[in-house]
Amino acid sequence: MKKINSYFLIIVSALLLMSTSFSACKELAPPKAIVTVYKLDPSGNKLPVINCEVRLDPPSGTTQPELIEYTNKVKLTDALGQVEYDFTYEGIITVIAQKGDGEESCGQGVLILKKGEVYHEDIRLSTCYD
Repeated sequence: MKKINSYFLIIVSALLLMSTSFSACKELAPPKAIVTVYKLDPSGNKLPVINCEVRLDPPSGTTQPELIEYTNKVKLTDALGQVEYDFTYEGIITVIAQKGDGEESCGQGVLILKKGEVYHEDIRLSTCYD
């Protein structure tokens, strides 16, 4: 009887240990990026740029549907000068901001996407040069 109880206790302990170890694995959230577009005032303070066009510029030959979709779709910054992107995969991608309000202004940055992280990129607009 003692032998059966010991085996039962060992089996229950092993099952309990395995169930807690499997439940401890957490799926990381998909990568997310927040892009903030700003200009500097004469005093050097950051001013958000509202309704600025922001687009992604993925590497040529990309086959990821979400990158192709974002490339073809321009987003406009909100009242804080921000746009948000949600991604499925990790990666590095160029982001371009452009605003034409009498004088064309441009800027660019790079998004470094990692699962479970929100990447913040600040882009300063200045005069565009060819």
